[in-house]
Amino acid sequence: MRSAAIFEQDFNVRTLNYLGSKLRLLDFIESKVERLTGVGDGVCDLFAGSGCVSYKLSSQFPVTACDIQYYSKVLCEALLGTHALSDEKIDSFLTGMSDQKRLRLEEIYAPLIKMEDEAIAKKDVEVLADIVEHGSLEVFRREHPTSLVSSVQKNVYADLMALGMPRNEDFISRNYGGVYFSYRQAIAIDAILSAIRQQTAKDDKTVFLAALLSTASDVVDTVGKHFAQPIKARDSAGRIKPLVYNKALCDKTADVNVLYGEWVRKYASLPHGRHSHRTIQGDYMECLKMLTDDVRTVYADPPYTREHYSRFYHVLETIARGDTPDMATVKIHGELRVSNGLYRKDRHQSPFCIRSKAPLAFSRMFKEISRAKRNLLLSYSPYDESKKTHPRVVTMRQLVSWAKDYFKDVDLVSAGKFAHNKLNSSAHRLEASEEAEMIIVCTGARG
Repeated sequence: MRSAAIFEQDFNVRTLNYLGSKLRLLDFIESKVERLTGVGDGVCDLFAGSGCVSYKLSSQFPVTACDIQYYSKVLCEALLGTHALSDEKIDSFLTGMSDQKRLRLEEIYAPLIKMEDEAIAKKDVEVLADIVEHGSLEVFRREHPTSLVSSVQKNVYADLMALGMPRNEDFISRNYGGVYFSYRQAIAIDAILSAIRQQTAKDDKTVFLAALLSTASDVVDTVGKHFAQPIKARDSAGRIKPLVYNKALCDKTADVNVLYGEWVRKYASLPHGRHSHRTIQGDYMECLKMLTDDVRTVYADPPYTREHYSRFYHVLETIARGDTPDMATVKIHGELRVSNGLYRKDRHQSPFCIRSKAPLAFSRMFKEISRAKRNLLLSYSPYDESKKTHPRVVTMRQLVSWAKDYFKDVDLVSAGKFAHNKLNSSAHRLEASEEAEMIIVCTGARG
């Protein structure tokens, strides 16, 4: 039986809590692609993200899913692949997951786990707030902040050093435990990652990893289920916010292993179309130049504002890569500090998010798609400058003007009234435009 949590109907699927998700627009997007794309012709999803558009289109067309982020490649390969995970193979993996690894880490982290569990049970918001703000063991190692949790961190870190624990063995626990996940949840993620690394079949490994990304997105303890920044535990007056306890009770008590098992089975039960598909990880221009001649239509959904993109998903990128990146730093009062969001130092910043770089990025994209004589469907969200809607990097008027330099026919099609998930606290939400999504349809390449 398919879970209502991710399925609305066949080929409508949610993999992540994704900023600007097109889940509610899938039928609309598909209908526009159908008008431009012949039977047997291919489609490119240029900024594939969570993979929901790629998967929707895969029911009718050969799809090339592209994104510069590795987590997106993992999700798209799991959605578009022809893997066949039997119930027996799934059961074998889930029962054989690294319990030894989990138990070992739980023993090392036991003082922090106990402190967090007791704080939730006793509604001790002072301790919970300190864990959210200062719970990262890696930040403690680098900065030695003084907090209610620091004395416990000191002992746990000493035990880790005495054991000579390699960084990749507990990287999620050490960096994000207490902050984005409970310590117990972070340990479960590390243990599952360890079990995935031991898999030899690439297709199976991809599905197991995609399921872990979806699980992490579901359990993360933040407003909006993103990784842009931890919960702000205190208001401007220094008072602890009620959401610190409410979110901890809801999110940090979720059982990672149970939810992970559900996600593995959800991925394994996905229906597949008759076409073969391709995934490419790379810059948007690299991807466009790698497209095969059969790709007739490009669907492009670039980021709309500087807030969009990789900082919302950096922990998922780390889980997908299974690497141990250094943390980004910022200068505060002349002193280098670890970034509040615990970002990767090598975090990618899309030129479409940068006002000074976006015009050239759009022009290059238009030019390359036109040169290859392909159609373009460009999703973009307008904003009302008379309201407090969030300003876009470029305006709709600019986009249409640039597109006309490369395409003979440029039309605007509205998806109607639609508001995106803004993934922030309601007190700071900017109004959404009533026409929150438009598609610029570009056909008839010039030159």
